[in-house]
Amino acid sequence: MSTNALRGKAAIVGFGDSYCKRGEVKSAMRLAQEATRRALDDAGLNKDEIDGLLTGRAPMSDQRHQWNNIFAAYNKITPRYASEITIHAAGMNSMLKHAALAVTSGVARFVLCVGADAAASQPTVRAQIGGMDADPEFEQPYEPIIPTIYAQMACRLMHEYGMSEEDFSAVAVQCQEWAVHHPYAAKGHKGLVTIDDVMRSPMIASPLRLWHCAPWGPPGTAGAVIVTDADTARSMSDRPIYLLGAGECQTHEYLSDRMALRSSILPLGDLPNITSTGCRVAGDAAFSMAGLRPDDINVVQTASQFAHVELQVLAELGFTDLRAAGEFVRSGATGPQGALPTNTNGGWLSFGQPGVSCVMDSISETIRQLRGEALGLQVQDAHIGLVHGNGGMQACHSVAILGREP
Repeated sequence: MSTNALRGKAAIVGFGDSYCKRGEVKSAMRLAQEATRRALDDAGLNKDEIDGLLTGRAPMSDQRHQWNNIFAAYNKITPRYASEITIHAAGMNSMLKHAALAVTSGVARFVLCVGADAAASQPTVRAQIGGMDADPEFEQPYEPIIPTIYAQMACRLMHEYGMSEEDFSAVAVQCQEWAVHHPYAAKGHKGLVTIDDVMRSPMIASPLRLWHCAPWGPPGTAGAVIVTDADTARSMSDRPIYLLGAGECQTHEYLSDRMALRSSILPLGDLPNITSTGCRVAGDAAFSMAGLRPDDINVVQTASQFAHVELQVLAELGFTDLRAAGEFVRSGATGPQGALPTNTNGGWLSFGQPGVSCVMDSISETIRQLRGEALGLQVQDAHIGLVHGNGGMQACHSVAILGREP
């Protein structure tokens, strides 16, 4: 089946999300159960009608093997189609494509897609993160932390494309403009900031300052969607959300792996480099499948755990280019009054990273915006949304395009 044949043929018919408030502690399993219950109620379904179950990578706060099976067992769901979709953390975004393949091929009728984590409320888990994304042989001996690895990419973007710390700071400012309106955003209570405020924040790993880095938080989040074929969705709901396009690409795992990549059939620029990613490949596939262009998108969520990543992603998705990305954001284009509302819950920079569920948070925010049910600021006339998922050291990328019409 051509991926173009999937365009608009599957839809989200049920949606639910769940959050921890500041200082609140819930397990990833409880959050996932709450989101699932809301999705079932939203779709008007009983859990016995769920015959497909997809989960992302196991929560960082609950790293039991076969988490998909454990979730099904705890909830007494007996699917005949089930899997964990990983691709590092970006696979949580790819669940939508896999669900669409299942419901359009007859493998399943109703596929539940679930993502949850509560790592932000688990200090012992957070303490282990530094070495998780570093090569055990070539990188871990130097004891890098994740910001130091991402800082290397930021330095190269500054060197090759003229990006500046002020450009990175503008990203943080605009994310915060959204976050102050969201009740669960980790940084929302800190109020609005200026570029000067961001530039005065402590240096974490040059050139990345504190406000250029995603915080841990909120303490926990979860999202659940139920996907079925478009005809069934229309018979059940007057507001299904259709999957219009999807694409994914993985190029490496560790940064040293990427530097060892000397040739590829993919458009990754002159190799070796660390200034291009698979986001462009994933985005091109999603736009091609949807038959859309960047100008057609009303709202965007990027997986940007550091400020320079948003600039890079916006360029690789075709909304700007690498040399103009800083000025694009500085113009206010991605803010509440801008032409391209981006990271409308505050994004990973201001909403935060509760763990691997941060990818699901972006899906939840997009669905809420398209439904007109934003918990924070609502984007007016949002008909088509793009969700980007990122896993690893800019290693794995997934793009999904969702719309109110097929």
